[in-house]
Amino acid sequence: MEGFERWLLDHEGELARFRDVPARFADRVAALKELQRVLYDAGWVRYGWPVAVGGLGGDVLDRAALYDALARHGYPGRSLFEHVEILIPALERFGSREFAGLTIPRILDGTEPWCQGFSEPDSGSDLASLRTRAQAVDGGHVITGRKIWTSWAVYARWCMVLARTGAPDSRHRGLTLLAVRTDAPGVTVRGIEQANGLDELAEVTFDEVLVPEAQRIGPIDGGWGVAMFVLECERGTFAWQRHGYLFPRLERIANAATTEEYEVIGAALCDLMACRARAAQTLRAMAAGAPLGPEAAVDKLLLIDAEQQVYDAAHAVLGSTIPLGLGDDAAAWQEDWYFSRAISIYGGTQQIQRNLVAERVLGLGRR
Repeated sequence: MEGFERWLLDHEGELARFRDVPARFADRVAALKELQRVLYDAGWVRYGWPVAVGGLGGDVLDRAALYDALARHGYPGRSLFEHVEILIPALERFGSREFAGLTIPRILDGTEPWCQGFSEPDSGSDLASLRTRAQAVDGGHVITGRKIWTSWAVYARWCMVLARTGAPDSRHRGLTLLAVRTDAPGVTVRGIEQANGLDELAEVTFDEVLVPEAQRIGPIDGGWGVAMFVLECERGTFAWQRHGYLFPRLERIANAATTEEYEVIGAALCDLMACRARAAQTLRAMAAGAPLGPEAAVDKLLLIDAEQQVYDAAHAVLGSTIPLGLGDDAAAWQEDWYFSRAISIYGGTQQIQRNLVAERVLGLGRR
C-alpha cells in the first residue's frame, strides 16, 4: 500500500478535516461516511474485495495495510465501518449473488452502513436461547422480537438479524440469518446513551416485519453456522483495526510522562506489540483461507489487555485531568477510558473468550 501512503500525503490538506473528532456523535458518523466515500471514489477501500461485489481484487492483507496507514496518519478509528470486515465476508459467502452484488458496494462507499442483531434482553451470552421469531410466509419470513446492545443501529440502514425459525427448544439448530432494512415497516430503533455519552448501542424491535426471501443469508435453520463465521471475522480483524488507533494515543501519554512513569508506558507498549504480532498472524491465516476457529479468541483477549493497559497508563500519567474533565481533550480521554472497560464485555465477554481458549484450544477439562 505504498501508493496509498503517497496518496494520503499528496491529499493531506484536503483530508486534514477528517482527523478532527467532533463532539456530537452524529457529526462523527457524518464525517466518517464522507471519508469512506472519498476513499471509495479514489478506489482505496475497494482493494481487498472481489471484483464480483464491487471490489478491485486482493485480500484481507490489502485492507489491513489501509487501516494501518489511516491510523498512523492520525485518522480516527473505523467506528461504524468496523462492520465492513465483520459482515461483508458473510454476505459474500452466504448471501445470493444478486443480493451481495447490490448491497456490498453500498457498504463500501459509505451509503448504507450495517449492524448485526444478535444479542437479546433475555438471552445474554447464551445466543442459542434467543427468542426473536421468524415465521415462514409466502415469499419470505415475518420477524417479531427484540434485539439489544446493537452497535451502530441508529446509523445503519441494514441489520443482519439472527432469528428462530425452528421449534422453541431447537436451540442453535433452528436459527436463520436474515437481512432487514432498519427503515422497513415494523422496525423501531431506539438509541441507548452509554456512560461515555455516546449512542453507539441501540435496542431494535421487530413487529411483524416482512423480510423477502432474497434477503435470507445462508440456509433456513442454518443461521448458527453463518453467525459463528461472522463472529470469527469479528475476532479475526477487529484487533488489527483497533490496535492501530491505540499507538498514537500511547505516544501522547508517553510525551507527558516522567521518567518514573516510563514503566507503565513500557508495559502498555509491550501489550500493544503482542496484540499487533498476533493480529498480523491471524490476518495471514485469513489471507491463506485457513479457518480461524476458537483460536481467534486469543486476538480478542490480547486486545482487551492492550486497550486497558493504554488507558490505565493514561490515568497514571494524566491523573485527575481525566476524571475531573480538565484540559481541552479531557472528554475524549474519558470516552476512551470507558470504552476500554466495555471492550471486555461486548462481542463475547472476556470470560467467554478465556473458556474458548481453555476448552477448545488447550483442551482443558476434557476427559
